[in-house]
Amino acid sequence: MKKTVRIKSELKTNKNKTFLYMTSALFFTLVFAGVGFGMLFAILLQKSNLHLAFPGMFIGITVILLAVFLVERHNYNILNAGVKGEQKTYEILKKLPKEYTVITNPVIHNRGSVNELDFVIIGTNGVFVVETKNYRGIVTGNTSAQTWKQIKHGKNKTYEKEVKNPAKQSYRQGRRMHEMFIDFGISADVFPILYFVDSRSELKITDDAEINVAIINSENDLLDFIMKSKGKHIVDESERSEIIRFFKK
Repeated sequence: MKKTVRIKSELKTNKNKTFLYMTSALFFTLVFAGVGFGMLFAILLQKSNLHLAFPGMFIGITVILLAVFLVERHNYNILNAGVKGEQKTYEILKKLPKEYTVITNPVIHNRGSVNELDFVIIGTNGVFVVETKNYRGIVTGNTSAQTWKQIKHGKNKTYEKEVKNPAKQSYRQGRRMHEMFIDFGISADVFPILYFVDSRSELKITDDAEINVAIINSENDLLDFIMKSKGKHIVDESERSEIIRFFKK
């Protein structure tokens, strides 16, 4: 049976809790803001007739809560899509041979930076850092650009939005993992992977030699890349155990 190590397995739960706390704090802040706005509005228009403040308060709170609901529903949909994408990726990675160790949701601290990763896979041929994206539609951009464009076609309308370049994010994760290995005397090669979970997504990405990231949107290609990549150094059992112990700290 393939060995799977769950590091900080409650990370996604904690993310959801954090999201809930932030939403609650924003909710109550805006409620008080709505109360104040409503009272001020009523006072200014009605020359301090406070009995008219309550309709103003109601209108102010209603408008603000509607805005909060629309914003938070959008944020929730984004968060939920990301979690589903990682769950799908995890099911794929479980198909790797037993020689590979899959670490889910590790957090690395190194050189003053903190990085949350989706997956780290350790094999004899290297260490693979997988960043997952659950994008749909057409994704265009250059690996060295600051932003990419996501295009989705609806029934009667085409939607476009800019997203932060995920290839740079994946590249930074791989680089910081490599730096961490150097600091701890680990010779394993690091391979950053940007994996698009939805195979229906159409990628139109141009490469820049400075950003060396494997960009994949096929389950078979993901598994093949991990198993067929060849690093300069062989990760023996001792080094594998050392890497796993580091993530358990």
